[in-house]
Amino acid sequence: MKSLNKFDYIIIGAGSAGSVLATRIIQANMGSVLLLEAGGSDRNLFVHMPAAVGKVIPTKTWAYQTEPDVQTGERSMTVAQGRILGGSSSVNGMIYIRGQKADYDSWAAQHGCSGWSYNDLLPYFIKSERNESLSGTLHGIKGPLPVSENRYRHPLTGAFIRAGQEFGLPYVNDFNATDQTGIGYFQTTTLRGARASTAQTYLKSVADKAELTLVLNALVTKVKVKGHKATGVSFIQDGREQTVESRSEIIVSAGAIGSPKILMLSGIGVPEHLRDVGISPLMDLPVGRDLQDHLHMSINATTKHPTSLYGQDRGLKALRNGIEWLGFRSGVVTSNILEGGAFIDTTGQGQPDVQIHFLPVLDSWDDPDGVGKGRTHGLTLKVGHLQPKSRGEVRLASADPRMLPLIHANYLHHPDDLPGQLRAVLTGLRFLKMPSLRNEIEAVFSPDRIEARDEEGLRRYIRQGCKTTYHPIGTCRMGVDPKIRSLT
Repeated sequence: MKSLNKFDYIIIGAGSAGSVLATRIIQANMGSVLLLEAGGSDRNLFVHMPAAVGKVIPTKTWAYQTEPDVQTGERSMTVAQGRILGGSSSVNGMIYIRGQKADYDSWAAQHGCSGWSYNDLLPYFIKSERNESLSGTLHGIKGPLPVSENRYRHPLTGAFIRAGQEFGLPYVNDFNATDQTGIGYFQTTTLRGARASTAQTYLKSVADKAELTLVLNALVTKVKVKGHKATGVSFIQDGREQTVESRSEIIVSAGAIGSPKILMLSGIGVPEHLRDVGISPLMDLPVGRDLQDHLHMSINATTKHPTSLYGQDRGLKALRNGIEWLGFRSGVVTSNILEGGAFIDTTGQGQPDVQIHFLPVLDSWDDPDGVGKGRTHGLTLKVGHLQPKSRGEVRLASADPRMLPLIHANYLHHPDDLPGQLRAVLTGLRFLKMPSLRNEIEAVFSPDRIEARDEEGLRRYIRQGCKTTYHPIGTCRMGVDPKIRSLT
């Protein structure tokens, strides 16, 4: 590796945020950028193949696990986060969803995050987006991030969308309008049938610029601080630790789990906790606290006919599908699997509180009870409550940067969260009774032999079977906080 010394900007994490920030800094001629990524290259066929999302998540992510918790059956849950160039944008489901307008507005109105309301952010959404079919006042058509319609739509996904309309939901062709309520096909961050990660879009546009230095497989150990200023970064690569200095800024964009870990290793966090693991505290901040995440349940059913995506990744079918994708960027492999979804307001609050992702195949990923083992053709409704109130915490396991942090997720600790998940499950079970899905289904096996009226049985099912949706947030505060206190 070439000798590193000093840069204007050092960015930790070349993921969904870091790749964008590095690109924008270079495009604005603001100076030199060192971009550090703990993972490796994204030069992997499966990374760029949308339908291979299930193959890249187990191999290109951090092995983060939640601590066992009594509220969720004393289970540890996987919280997959990208460890690869492009970060989670190189391993995620590629669904293009901005979020709900009311949530952004609450950041600004209730939490003091000036400049983060929906109307404040909309120009940036538009600037970033290159939408192939939507335009007008809500969408961009010239940005660096491609947003595409599904190149492949499975017949079972069509049955799900018809069932949603039978349920009473409006058909929606834009889940990023001001009201998400409805059912439809997701748009995806893909281009001509291939994944469009931030590495392949933003970062690729400046890859040949002399101002950019990208270092892969670099495990950051600490941000160096002098007085009240971050001055440098130490990292390990190939077993050797080195320190690089910054002339201007250091940006920590290592995700909601990685970022607090790095800050705490640097002495920025809750002093009592830092001292417990042998780190001298420099700054008293609640780093790592207020962890939030979405949970979901997988409602699984076998189908009457062998029409699902089962077996498309095996044998001659896999060979045929791969050749079609390599040659024409078409066919089954262009599917992101999560082709369609729904947003439902189950409480009459004026915005959706339940989301459904539909899979035209059985969801066996992170299956906590093994109920899908040995089954073949089927479908899954991933149902989840969108507004959990439980709050967790990320803590250091030790002062050793090679150790993964401890994730105390505290799922279902708030009394409103289990009822929210129950509403999501009941909504999903009602979906399966709509004619268009009922005609396809042989039997529901998860939940197994639990009737909708058996709420206590469904609560047990939720506690034992809930999974994360890999959307952790909240551990590094936004906004302006006058209570920051230096301990030096």
